[in-house]
Amino acid sequence: MQKLLFVCCLALLAVACNNEAKESSEKKETAEAKPAVTFSMPITYSSSWEIGNPEYAAMIVQGSWKDWQDNKLGDMKSWVADTITAFLSDNVMVTGRDSLVAHWNKGRATYTNVIDTVHAAISLVSTDKKENWVTVWAKEINTLTSGTKDTTEVMETWRINKDGKADLLLQYDRHARKK
Repeated sequence: MQKLLFVCCLALLAVACNNEAKESSEKKETAEAKPAVTFSMPITYSSSWEIGNPEYAAMIVQGSWKDWQDNKLGDMKSWVADTITAFLSDNVMVTGRDSLVAHWNKGRATYTNVIDTVHAAISLVSTDKKENWVTVWAKEINTLTSGTKDTTEVMETWRINKDGKADLLLQYDRHARKK
């Protein structure tokens, strides 16, 4: 009976070691599938990125884009940090959520209608900095109070803090050419 128990223990040990070797081999293959990249210039923030929490992208699309289109900028208080810093495409830097809401309300009041089309919204996490970011590419067609339409392609990059709120915005745009 003791010999049978001893043989069973050896068999279990062999199976366990074999599984660990397979797992180790699979991890090594995965690491080898992503070779280290050498950049021709220094990357000053991070070059180590993975797909992040998609809920953050949904939050930004709802808050920054849908609420702008629907003229509901007061809803920003639920997803923007009190301490946000925003570098806006109109060359203005705004600090503080209330200041950003006031700035955007003033701008939104110049339009009678807004049609936003979001091309892409991607949630990313910088694995070495352990920070969450969301990038959005979109098109905005605004009708000014004068009736003139203005089409703009916009790119936004939002940082999401540990509380799940946006605390930094980098915004860029390109207006369509007038014909």
